Amino acid sequence: MNVSTTETQANKSDLIQTLVVVKGSLYLANFIFITALNILIIKTVRQNSKMVKEVRYFLLCHHLLCCSLFCCSGMVSNAIQTFKVQQFWIWITFGVQTAVAEAVLVTLALMAINTCLAVCWPLRYLAFVHLVKRKAIACVWVGTILKSACLIIVERTEGDSRDIYEAELSCPTILGSDFAKITGSILILLLAAVMVTAYFLLWREGKLSGHFNCSNKKARKTVIIHGVQMSFHILPSLIFTAIGKGSEHVLIKFGAFVVFLLAQSFSPVVYGLRNKELLDKISWLLDWLQEAPAANWKTQKPHRTFGFQKNVQKP
Repeated sequence: MNVSTTETQANKSDLIQTLVVVKGSLYLANFIFITALNILIIKTVRQNSKMVKEVRYFLLCHHLLCCSLFCCSGMVSNAIQTFKVQQFWIWITFGVQTAVAEAVLVTLALMAINTCLAVCWPLRYLAFVHLVKRKAIACVWVGTILKSACLIIVERTEGDSRDIYEAELSCPTILGSDFAKITGSILILLLAAVMVTAYFLLWREGKLSGHFNCSNKKARKTVIIHGVQMSFHILPSLIFTAIGKGSEHVLIKFGAFVVFLLAQSFSPVVYGLRNKELLDKISWLLDWLQEAPAANWKTQKPHRTFGFQKNVQKP
């Protein structure tokens, strides 16, 4: 009986170590992909004076920045666990990663609210959003950091210090108390309600205005794609927040983590490259990438005679 228990624990430990390596690889690949598109999108927005003034691009850049920071903090936390650094720093990096993940969801909700206000409240939209946009982003960063710090303090005072600093390799958060689970679940459900309400009002206004009729398939397709993208952010976050810390349901938590990470990699495409105005601005780069190999081939083609050069007779 003891031998079988030991073998089970050893197999679970090997599985967790394998998942840590896979997570590190996914973090790295996602960070490179998202950061490359972020640099392209942010540089394009900053070079256009009209786009800089639009709130939707302001929120998009902050959302993509949060996605990059989440992958970066994930790589740091995985490296700390792999090299077995002091457990205190493992805990701190997990707290930072949790704060950034919440910032990803909050900026996603702000983007939904901004779209809803632009369609449903067009007359006062510009004056209102330009008044509150920087304050809203500041509140997002300060609020998420303070929330994570407060949860760390609460868990430190209520829990056993030996359990608090225990490394949990398979879970994207080590805040495993009931208070952390409840507050995290409430925040995620609140953000989900905000997104659903915003897109419901947007859909209703579009139906009344005739934008979502049978002939306009593009508008309906956009709303559906945004809804799926938001659900891929909300559902995984809710799953591993509700499960929390522990050695149970390792594969479920890892599957939710993979879906959440892939959803972030799709954000630059769904909210950035699918935007016609933004895509037109960066089309010069895409055209250059397509024409550069062809131009290089044409330049080198005359020199590739391979000994079959024709004899040219002089007149």
